[in-house]
Amino acid sequence: MPPSRFAPEINRLRAALRGHRGPDLLTVVSHEVEQLPVAALVADNSQRYVAANAAARELTGYSQSELAALTVADLTPVPRAADGQQLWEEFIGKGGQYGAYDLQPKRGSAKHVRYWAFASVAPGLHVSLLVPEDAEAGAQV
Repeated sequence: MPPSRFAPEINRLRAALRGHRGPDLLTVVSHEVEQLPVAALVADNSQRYVAANAAARELTGYSQSELAALTVADLTPVPRAADGQQLWEEFIGKGGQYGAYDLQPKRGSAKHVRYWAFASVAPGLHVSLLVPEDAEAGAQV
């Protein structure tokens, strides 16, 4: 994955998580992703969301507790579910990924977003940063 405008934030996140384990790790992850400048979702190896910042909750329309009951597939529009699984497998294999994706919010039609995904920011945890495509028009990638 080529360097992105989010490399400094991800490097800070990885540094903050280094050495933490168990419930302490999830507490630190939750705190740290709140500091990220865009929507951030953290998934575990089972693709279950374990943390999300306020921007991600607003983008998806789900509360933190609702997101904790969802997986990556749950935010993927049904016709794209197979694509989502393939993207996940490629992402884990390569350690990172970026591109465009349709995100299914709680209410309404799918939202087209740009995403930057970083595998293994901590053991078994992966973060995706999301920017709605309409907001991305003037942003530098």
